[in-house]
Amino acid sequence: MKKTLVSALTTALVVGAASTTFAAANPFADVPADHWAYDAVAQLVQDGVVNGYSADGTFKGDQNMSRYVMAQIVAKAMAKSDAADNNNKALIEKLSAEFSDELANLGVRVANLEAKTDNVKWTGLIRYDWNTTNYEAKKGIGSHRNPETNTLKLRFTPSITINENWTGYSEIDYNFNPDETGASKGENADNHEVSKVYAEGVYGKADIKLGRFGSFSGASHGLFFDDKVTGAEIVYAPTSNWKVKATGGRIDATEDLFKANGGNSSATYYGAEVLYNNGKLEAGVGYHAAGANVTKVGNDNSNYQVVDAGVGYAFDSNVKATVDYARGNEWANDRFSKDAYSIQVNYKGANAAQKGSWGAYVAYRSLTPVAAMQTTYDIKNGNAGWRSLKGWEIGADYAWAKNIVSSFKYFNGKDTDSDYSGKDKVTGVWSRVDFMF
Repeated sequence: MKKTLVSALTTALVVGAASTTFAAANPFADVPADHWAYDAVAQLVQDGVVNGYSADGTFKGDQNMSRYVMAQIVAKAMAKSDAADNNNKALIEKLSAEFSDELANLGVRVANLEAKTDNVKWTGLIRYDWNTTNYEAKKGIGSHRNPETNTLKLRFTPSITINENWTGYSEIDYNFNPDETGASKGENADNHEVSKVYAEGVYGKADIKLGRFGSFSGASHGLFFDDKVTGAEIVYAPTSNWKVKATGGRIDATEDLFKANGGNSSATYYGAEVLYNNGKLEAGVGYHAAGANVTKVGNDNSNYQVVDAGVGYAFDSNVKATVDYARGNEWANDRFSKDAYSIQVNYKGANAAQKGSWGAYVAYRSLTPVAAMQTTYDIKNGNAGWRSLKGWEIGADYAWAKNIVSSFKYFNGKDTDSDYSGKDKVTGVWSRVDFMF
């Protein structure tokens, strides 16, 4: 029996419009009409991953002709899997496992097939950080400089294909501080951390995360929050320009708002954001709420709320500006402001895949503990450890070689903490080198 390329592709495209018609026509006769492979192939055709079979547009086979035709489609898709999105990669891997025998008979090497169908992929980095901060005065002891921080990190980030909709992710960190001694010198179990473990499912326009994952306050470009949440997050994109995000779960607060005020080391967190991006203009607005045994924040001393908003504009492919604002509860004793903001201009940016690429930025920020509780910025802590700095920051990054990127940042400003308002000048230096694999 002989199938032409035109008739086969026509049949597949018909499935894209109506899968029941495909099943009824059943051009793959010995594959059951309700087999999941029909819809999988239709999706690959619709997305442009599959565009042909053999070189002359036909394929000849024996009594297992239909499975051979299906295997031919899968072989074509496997050759293009690197350019496919995550959903189609999962479909290709599932199809290749289903038709592995036919693929082997078609000459697809078993070793290559095994590599393509491996559902665990490993990436990661080796990171070195160095930073220090100078304070003009510290309460009771005068001027001081924080000790230099030298930190090494080995990070593994495996991803696991679960099925055509779901993928599992993890982030495993091993931290080492060469300035420490004894058991804590990179040998203490506390320096080993599985910082993220979550599953992500994609269903059409909805993206779902469940577990412990990284969350980012996109409305204000991370001014309020860039940290981990244990819970759930749903992002729904009704159009290509609009997104709605809802997040709920528990957040760590061991170095921030709650613990320092006698509260719990974690808190319940809820957030909602509406985001817009047309490729040139972006804007967003968000609302965030958390509750714990907090004694310094809010009128009822038990919870706080933050609203944030931001805009960004790309003047061209090289220059982009962002303006962000967040407002939280008042600090009970007026020690800190309720408002945080950031104005930043970026020029280009280092691309890890492109040797010699670079970028630079200049920013003016004003931070406060409530409105910038887990802010994304690297230079942020005042004398008492609160997010309380205000001033100028400049930075640059450079790709020295493929997958090797270094960054440098310098801050000059003051500490807005009213407890240190007498002598509050602050300067900070932060640097990093990433080796990515």
